[in-house]
Amino acid sequence: MSDLIIAAYRSRNAAFVAGERLAALQQAAGTEPEDIVVVTSDATGRVSVNQSIDLASGAPLGGGRWGALIGMMFLDRRKPVEGGVGLASQFLAAGLDSSFLQEVPALLETGGAAVGMRVRLLGAQRVTEALQKQAGTPRILQTRIGAEAEEALYDLQAQIPDRAVQPDDLI
Repeated sequence: MSDLIIAAYRSRNAAFVAGERLAALQQAAGTEPEDIVVVTSDATGRVSVNQSIDLASGAPLGGGRWGALIGMMFLDRRKPVEGGVGLASQFLAAGLDSSFLQEVPALLETGGAAVGMRVRLLGAQRVTEALQKQAGTPRILQTRIGAEAEEALYDLQAQIPDRAVQPDDLI
């Protein structure tokens, strides 16, 4: 079991600072790195996914596929429907909470940003406390992922091409 936690900020800078704070929390705790992703929306509403990377190698940290999966949650603004074909419906079929899936894309204001991560070993409470201490008054969403849902999400991740989660110069 794990948790997905997403915190939305009005400014990109606040979200990137929050991402750095979460990375420092992981390092201090000595836990296995989890992918931390910052999703941004520019003035035109274009969504970008910025994954945490190892500065030495340029490779994504802790499973870039989780970051890509979290980023994709911001792309489908349609209501998740049983048996539907959209991204939100695929996440619903995997076992994620319907209300969480509806709230995630609405978090991202034009020009704003959100930081998200899958949490296992750090504990969701430690992560949300660290985010709440962050300047910028984030709006925090959290959902629990059960064992079956986690397995279904791994199946979805297997469909993400390597090019989507690794910089071009590493392939």
